[in-house]
Amino acid sequence: KNLAEKWRNNWKKWAEDIYKKHSEPFFRQDNPLPLPKDGEYDEYENPFQKRMLISFGAQIACSVEVQDCLDAAKDKFEIYKKNESSLLPDFKTTVLNSVISDANITAAKENWQFLWEKYLNSKQATEKEVIYYALGLIRDAETLKTFSSYCLDSTKVRPSDALYIMGRSIAQTALGAEVSWEFMKSNWKTMGERFSNALFAVDAYISGVLSNFATEEKLNEIEDFFSNQTETLGAGLAAYRSALQSINANIAWLERHKPSIEDFIANNA
Repeated sequence: KNLAEKWRNNWKKWAEDIYKKHSEPFFRQDNPLPLPKDGEYDEYENPFQKRMLISFGAQIACSVEVQDCLDAAKDKFEIYKKNESSLLPDFKTTVLNSVISDANITAAKENWQFLWEKYLNSKQATEKEVIYYALGLIRDAETLKTFSSYCLDSTKVRPSDALYIMGRSIAQTALGAEVSWEFMKSNWKTMGERFSNALFAVDAYISGVLSNFATEEKLNEIEDFFSNQTETLGAGLAAYRSALQSINANIAWLERHKPSIEDFIANNA
């Protein structure tokens, strides 16, 4: 943990430099510069690339908790709650992800509920996707469990979204992966009955929940759970086998490289 924290701090310094140089003038809440358009910023041949750099700088800075970036994101979100059109598309994902992944769980849960209502009321598939990916970033297991249960309620979550939310949104963090695995075990029969014909979504769900684990203990637990019910995997059998291969590969990679990585971080952080 100490090594990871040291390495994170190094990344944070780098991200802060990128943010200050490329993104802060455009992302700050007070008197931000307008984003470049065609014909502007002559030093850049492609204004689109400039906008991507600005967006990336804010995204990476907020993800490693550069405070100035987080403060700007929170300010933008407060205005967004009153005026949805105030949030530029270039920054929407960064702002929503930042306020939901906030270490202040009370504030994050309040913002989560606001965005959940947005999800329910939105008629645009692309907006729903941006929102549900953000909702999966909350650092609160109970909220993630609730979110998972909503996915089995077609009055709350469209069946076409449900498996993608559970496999790609909720399972995208270490906490979420554990919540998703426990939820999968507890509700496997129900999900098998409800989503057996959703071929590509089932693959995405199984892969998303299982593939990133990297311990023998978790591998054995997964194999034990499915040992007498592989027939229930249906269309997801290939994805399940692929997930086991990924877990084995993750385990082997860590065994091979973890000592050298720890040594590198200890000597360079």
